[in-house]
Amino acid sequence: MKSKTVIIILTVLLVISLSFNALMIYRELRWDNPEWFDPKSELHVGDMAPDFSVQLLSGGTFTLSEYRGKVVVLDFWATWCSPCVEKMPTIQALSEQHESSVVFVGMNVGESFDHVQDFISKTGFSYHIGLDENEEIHRYLYPTIAIPYLVIINGEGLITDIFIGASQSMYEQIEDALFNALHHG
Repeated sequence: MKSKTVIIILTVLLVISLSFNALMIYRELRWDNPEWFDPKSELHVGDMAPDFSVQLLSGGTFTLSEYRGKVVVLDFWATWCSPCVEKMPTIQALSEQHESSVVFVGMNVGESFDHVQDFISKTGFSYHIGLDENEEIHRYLYPTIAIPYLVIINGEGLITDIFIGASQSMYEQIEDALFNALHHG
């Protein structure tokens, strides 16, 4: 029993360490390469959300401007990003809860169709998955220092909330932000 507890503790510490290292490497890439990230180009609450089109994993294309009048949630993520993957069940639950009033798009950053397809088929997430394989949308339209990066856009196309990272209280925070976007624009 004692060795099982030690193994569990070591596994948790390893996952935390790997997640932290992945975030630090990602941040280092962003700060060292101005082409990748310019802090002045970050979006802010109140900005008009840049329009884009992206291929969906399920087929077809998602174009942001086609969803004017609806609240849209963009969640930028990658399979190698542990906090991103840990947050995905929250996004799934919220997408099911707000199915008729909010459009959720998980924007995969920099990974191939086949890799993302394999991941989604194993995990069973059913909300839209956009494929930003070349990171053009993430780099140039929705740049950020880190992922997971979640942007809530109201029906008028304005950014109403931005969340970077993941936490235990994220569900409630996003739920509150969605309520505000739906009822207060």
